[in-house]
Amino acid sequence: MGGIQYIFHVGNDMSVHRGEWRVHASAVDDIRVIEDSLTWLCGDGVSVFTQKEKSTLGAPMYTISSSMTAKQSMLSLGRLQRQSIERILESGIDSRIDEDKFLHLRIDLAALSMGKGQVSLDKDTMVAKGRFKLEVYPGQSANEVAKSIFEGLIGK
Repeated sequence: MGGIQYIFHVGNDMSVHRGEWRVHASAVDDIRVIEDSLTWLCGDGVSVFTQKEKSTLGAPMYTISSSMTAKQSMLSLGRLQRQSIERILESGIDSRIDEDKFLHLRIDLAALSMGKGQVSLDKDTMVAKGRFKLEVYPGQSANEVAKSIFEGLIGK
């Protein structure tokens, strides 16, 4: 489906501790398609949860989410399209990593529903938001760890 499917181990033991995907959807969205898309993105053995709530204006909305182990997270990152990973590396990883060493990604929800892990740069597009805790040890830079993970995923 366009992604790099079965990566278990990348680079010099570069990895993540855990990961999660989250989608905020309205009552008019096809929740089942979003759940199936997240299930594909996360891979086998990962549960996808849907919580119905009310928006601040009172309209019904849904939060669809999943939490993954380190291995599941790496498999999920392996489903990103090669050109998306290359775009992340070209545009710089710095802005995607916060002070707590979480890597943040936004996957285009329309593309995801077609089985494509396409990173979205458009802020007006519906997205699945990903958050991955980088495995960073003393003497390592979070940026270098993330860069090594992505380079490993595309075989650089």
